[in-house]
Amino acid sequence: MELSLYAHPNDLSEAEAKGKTVVVVDVLRASSTIVQACVSGVERIIPVATVEEAAKLLATLERKKTLLGGEREGIPIEGFDLGNSPLEYTSKVVTGKTLIFTTSNGTLAIARSASAREIVLGCFLNLSAVVTHVISSRAKKVAVLCAGDLGRLSLEDFVCGGHVVDRILDGTRASTVLNDGAVAARALANALRDVGEAVRNSSHGLRLAELGFEDDVEFCCMIDKYVTVPIVKDGRISLQNRLRR
Repeated sequence: MELSLYAHPNDLSEAEAKGKTVVVVDVLRASSTIVQACVSGVERIIPVATVEEAAKLLATLERKKTLLGGEREGIPIEGFDLGNSPLEYTSKVVTGKTLIFTTSNGTLAIARSASAREIVLGCFLNLSAVVTHVISSRAKKVAVLCAGDLGRLSLEDFVCGGHVVDRILDGTRASTVLNDGAVAARALANALRDVGEAVRNSSHGLRLAELGFEDDVEFCCMIDKYVTVPIVKDGRISLQNRLRR
């Protein structure tokens, strides 16, 4: 297996993504929110890169059965039904609905991975489930793509990605070759064993706390809360196992 890790979407070209299984990691908060929405019973999720794309797509769907969700720079988008807080995405709100979803970093990372063989959404909430899925798929080329923060490295994504790499290495019998990003992220993840502390003290975590989203940060630190593995197929996120641990 070739196992690579990229610190932010600018590092992964379309050619490099082609044919690979890409694990998109956006701990704060797109991956965590998508996982929560899936667990809560959303019918389908359509990730888009821009607010303009979201508005155009909404016009083609039944409004009563469709929700707009997302953020820009951590703030809910004016006119949208929901922001990017996983705690908003309860069963009462999202069950049976279509969600059009756009964020500053996570949905851009998904768009950048469009040429991949498979796109998986990962975070701390479903860490073990994602690793199990990747190993069982017997993918020969795997890329962990950290969503980052507006083109910059995000500590929480890098550490989570490092844990993905570490657990894949522990769980597979395949001979594995790592790129430098995977080596570095794995080393950092093993050095920073307190995930909660790393996430809370990251620049993104501190900024969300200043914006009043401390509860989101705490929630996103939880490891293996769910076994749901969201998969992007044909621009839509399909719902895998919704079971709760």
